[in-house]
Amino acid sequence: MDEVETSRQSNTVEANKSSSRTTVSRRQFLAGTGAATVTAIGGCLGAVQDGPETVSFGTLTIPAVSEVLIAKDRGYFEDRNIELEIKRIQSAPKATPQLASGDLDVATGSIGASLFNSVAQDIDIQVVADQTQYWRGQPSSNRILARSEAVPDTDSIYDLPEDLTVALHGAGNVDSYVMGRILSLNDMTWADMDRTETLYTQMPTLMAEGEIDICAIPDPLGLQVLDQADASQIGQASMVAPRMQIGAYMFGGPFTEKNPDTATRWLEAYLEGVREYYELGGFPSDEVATIVSNEFDLPKAAIKASIPSLPHKNGHLNAESIQNQQAYHACQGTVDETVEVSEVVDESYLEGALDTVGRLDSEAAKPSVSTIEEWSENAIAPYPPIGEIRTPEGFPTDSMC
Repeated sequence: MDEVETSRQSNTVEANKSSSRTTVSRRQFLAGTGAATVTAIGGCLGAVQDGPETVSFGTLTIPAVSEVLIAKDRGYFEDRNIELEIKRIQSAPKATPQLASGDLDVATGSIGASLFNSVAQDIDIQVVADQTQYWRGQPSSNRILARSEAVPDTDSIYDLPEDLTVALHGAGNVDSYVMGRILSLNDMTWADMDRTETLYTQMPTLMAEGEIDICAIPDPLGLQVLDQADASQIGQASMVAPRMQIGAYMFGGPFTEKNPDTATRWLEAYLEGVREYYELGGFPSDEVATIVSNEFDLPKAAIKASIPSLPHKNGHLNAESIQNQQAYHACQGTVDETVEVSEVVDESYLEGALDTVGRLDSEAAKPSVSTIEEWSENAIAPYPPIGEIRTPEGFPTDSMC
């Protein structure tokens, strides 16, 4: 069951009329016309308050959110009267209660069982925009790494031995979905492996100590595993899930109920950050690496060496992939009650933001995999080729469940 790009993105065909629209920031507009005209742009950029509105944003310390960090650095949030408060989270499941309570306004994280369970329980959160998804043929920053001693006779995810200790960030997380697909392609099930749950940040140490044998882990932590442990890369997640929605941006219900206009303006800034990310040249860009390093205290070399993400330039999500992941988690028993994807994904705020920032047409908005190849020329080291793409038929099968 190979995922395909959701038809939601077809909404961008009207972009032919608006893709050439020039975006004028609040700062630029006021500089040219004077503060007396401040109320004239309230309809586009939101009602002006006495001071900036603080919006809390929960995230892991990963380069994959560089578009938001760029938007903050460039003043795109400030232009829209938003003060972005960045808060560290350990995982999306831990952020969900904070979104529902209003302790966090916006968060980013992977698509997983906790998201579907929260929606089924009427917890008011919405997936609103793309953070990371794979495009067929794209090398991915989610590396499949194995301890050399545990897999001495193979260098491929398609030829794995049994009885490996598999580290998962969570039973219902994206790495469970990826590893499940790998097992299926090896004619195995989870009964053939030993699962253990641990945070990504603990995996480098556990791999070095021989406590885990294999993991699917994002950069730059994947690079840390290779540096600290006697391990090798035997594949990439995009080899078995070539059209997967990995991560997304989420709004909490209290935030959108109280500040719907602010929610739209937040996404305007995000979209400007996405497009500047591409203009700057992704992770290999010294400017991008500096912005991420300054915010997260990550080594610039590790950021530059990480395989870049390719967010959709109009911010659209792959809804079909989200549905397919829910089916797997339901099969595994980590999702108690399935829900319609329309109850999970809400792109209405994104559409409002695109009305202001401007839509790219469907072809221009879809990232090209060749971009990775171009950026690789400026990277610290060439990115590993993707390898053979295989997708399991009928996944998840009854045996996997």
